[in-house]
Amino acid sequence: MLKGFLKWFSGVFAALVLVFLIAFIAISALTDNEPIVVDNSYLHIPLSGNISEYQTPDPFAGALGKTKLDIKKIRDVLEKAQVDERINGVVLQIEMLQTGYAKIQELRHLILNFRKSGKPIYALLGPDMAFTKDYYVASACDSVFMPPSANLFLTGVSTEITFYNEFLKKFGVHAEFAQIGKYKNSPDVYTRSKMSKPHREVMTDIINRLYTDVVATVAKSRHLSEAEVERLINDVSGFTGREALKSGLIDRACYLPDFIQTLSANDKKPVRLSAADYAGVPASSLKIRNKSRIAVINCVGVIAGGSDTNDPYFGKIMGSETVIKNLEKAAKSKFIKAIILRIDSPGGSATASEAIWHAIRKAREKKPVIASVSDYGASGGYYISMAADTMFAAPNSLVGSIGIFAGKFSFKGLYDKLSLKNETIQNGKNAGLFSIMQPWSKSERKIIDRLIADFYQDFVRKTAGARHMTFRQVDGLARGHVWTGAEAVENHLFDSHGYFYTAVNAAIKMAHIDSSESVRLIYYPKEKSMLDELFNTFSILSFNKNPLGKLRGILQKVQNKPMALMPFVLQWN
Repeated sequence: MLKGFLKWFSGVFAALVLVFLIAFIAISALTDNEPIVVDNSYLHIPLSGNISEYQTPDPFAGALGKTKLDIKKIRDVLEKAQVDERINGVVLQIEMLQTGYAKIQELRHLILNFRKSGKPIYALLGPDMAFTKDYYVASACDSVFMPPSANLFLTGVSTEITFYNEFLKKFGVHAEFAQIGKYKNSPDVYTRSKMSKPHREVMTDIINRLYTDVVATVAKSRHLSEAEVERLINDVSGFTGREALKSGLIDRACYLPDFIQTLSANDKKPVRLSAADYAGVPASSLKIRNKSRIAVINCVGVIAGGSDTNDPYFGKIMGSETVIKNLEKAAKSKFIKAIILRIDSPGGSATASEAIWHAIRKAREKKPVIASVSDYGASGGYYISMAADTMFAAPNSLVGSIGIFAGKFSFKGLYDKLSLKNETIQNGKNAGLFSIMQPWSKSERKIIDRLIADFYQDFVRKTAGARHMTFRQVDGLARGHVWTGAEAVENHLFDSHGYFYTAVNAAIKMAHIDSSESVRLIYYPKEKSMLDELFNTFSILSFNKNPLGKLRGILQKVQNKPMALMPFVLQWN
């Protein structure tokens, strides 16, 4: 019976592979054309929601016209539009951005860089609502517009953290964690009902710094005093388009068709060119990015073993095997002159972070490696950053969090509530260490404490060596403390503030490439394979059919595992 099932499954799987292959070839043949760009075009870039740092190119999505904009594509289209004579200007349509403050800081940097071309770049807020982060980005443009009846909410900076301790108790689930450092508060959301004093201390400092940056940046961009910007934030907060115009926050209150006429040349209506389409234009066709090669290895997501994937519970997963494989390819290539690690990670598995750290050190033996941090380079994300030759972070990046924790969840109470009976037979004092039916015994807790203490000591020693500091100096900055990029530079945990192009310029210099060259950037991971897509589909279907079984499997994998993970991933309001 089992053999019959396996034959049936193999047949179905082979048939699906064949269908996927035929569909891919057919769609690619029909759609594999470079987009047409005509004279008097304007580039339209929608900015909304959570914009990821990097999306691995997906041939299926591209063939179906469902290309998603990420920071990499936005960076590329703006760079091409600067030199493309067919494009007269750029329109950013911004509404309800939900990405982090380092990414929106990077977006401002890209806008200001584009303005050097002399071409106009405009921001259109809305069409319905815009918020503080939307306006922060928009204020970098030549002019800001919004519909007269749309609403702009300048309310400052805030974040919310949910604590699950009482919720888990209601279901009979007990969370138990060990951590090193009073600031390593990752487990607090499961073990506490409110913030600890150290947790609140760090959060307050971060929020205050981001708020100060918002006020100063908006004031400078709109030629207002900081006192006036604070008054508008605290005493007004909500604006219609007409009110925003009177307050000096926007340059014109108008609707989209009227706004587009701003881009008219010689009384000719401009032609809209979507950023998603324009992303398909090769940079080399515009005689840029066509010389010496630099690898850009994207290290995005929660760090784990295995391959890159998307997890229903944890989201984007950075697989150590994928990163290491890409590092080895780039290091061995005779064409690639330097490697940029583009990092956007709150950390994750300590052992996977260690494996990536080791691979980066080996790559450094062959060519320079530069770390560039986007929103997050914390805990395991910082661990891999410090393996590079030099390190850059945006002022608003969240980095550091040098620390470690481990824990487990006990489901005995939940089993009792569901009248599920579970019996265990074991031989060995610590045989129940990985059981999800009981908390740690005293001897098991000692094992976990020893393991995480050893990793923490090693983490601090490696940081001290990389940053040319003493163990005591690093330990004073560690203990799980999260720093902004600006603070990290002040504390010598990073070399300098900088964005992606800062890292590119550093790579050019360190690889002894002529500074006048427009280097070709080779991005990793490269295109998703058809089999990756197929296996990912099966994984999602499997999860949806048995979510509780999948959850138990996930928890068993992370039980007692040393985690170098940031204490919080902020959801900005």
